[in-house]
Amino acid sequence: MVTACLDKFVRVYELQSHDRLQVYGGHTDMIMCMTIHKSMIYTGCYDGSVRAVRLNLMQNYRCWWHGCSLIFGVVDHLKQHLLTDHTNPNFQTLKCRWKNCDAFFTSRKGSKQDAVGHIERHAEDDSRIDS
Repeated sequence: MVTACLDKFVRVYELQSHDRLQVYGGHTDMIMCMTIHKSMIYTGCYDGSVRAVRLNLMQNYRCWWHGCSLIFGVVDHLKQHLLTDHTNPNFQTLKCRWKNCDAFFTSRKGSKQDAVGHIERHAEDDSRIDS
């Protein structure tokens, strides 16, 4: 079962167990409509934007941020999630809460870009789940 929600996420569930299998993000506004055709998820958002993404349950990227259990079908959606849901763009200090990481960043010059690169590297290097 695939659902779209006003929180900008598309969720994929297994019908028998009701387990959430994957999340798709990347939306700039609330999702108002969704359809699936030939393994493509098409979504329309409140701001008029339309997105298409391939549904692929064999490709999974886990968010290992402390307290988060979301699994994304697209690594760029995980990156966006990390930067929008787990960090504040106006941070003065930021402690990386990724599993087994203790990196710490401050708002001094250059450090914000370092923090973004650090978090994106976690998504690229440490999130893939082999199915």
